[in-house]
Amino acid sequence: MQRPNNLKVGDKFRVIRGNRAWDIISLKQDDGSDYLYFWNEDKSDYHYMYFSNLEPYTKTIRDAQVGDVVVRRDGVEHMVLERGQSTVLLSYGSDFKEADVNYHFDELEKDFTLKDEPEVVDKTAEAMKLLKEAGYKINKE
Repeated sequence: MQRPNNLKVGDKFRVIRGNRAWDIISLKQDDGSDYLYFWNEDKSDYHYMYFSNLEPYTKTIRDAQVGDVVVRRDGVEHMVLERGQSTVLLSYGSDFKEADVNYHFDELEKDFTLKDEPEVVDKTAEAMKLLKEAGYKINKE
């Protein structure tokens, strides 16, 4: 894979070559080179990696892990409470603590979608923008 132009910290990739093959890693820091720092999946360690050893990683419903939220066709959200080799145990409705039913990945794929991760909003920048629009002068020290 060639180095993407629109990289941002946190972008995920799958390692396809080397001793970490099939690991999912995320960008830790971008210094503009082709040999960058990446976190391992649980962010307990980081290492350098060439883009030629990577492929883009997009999480699918089959990749759902404990704690991920899935959405049924009718819009009801469920949390993945346990993950087996080919099944997941989902919570009962939006009560993320009470267990409901085990689903095979084929059933999960047919009836559910993976909820997108929430967008992080910079509240400070948003507040400063609103103050400027209201005519307040912002002093940066």
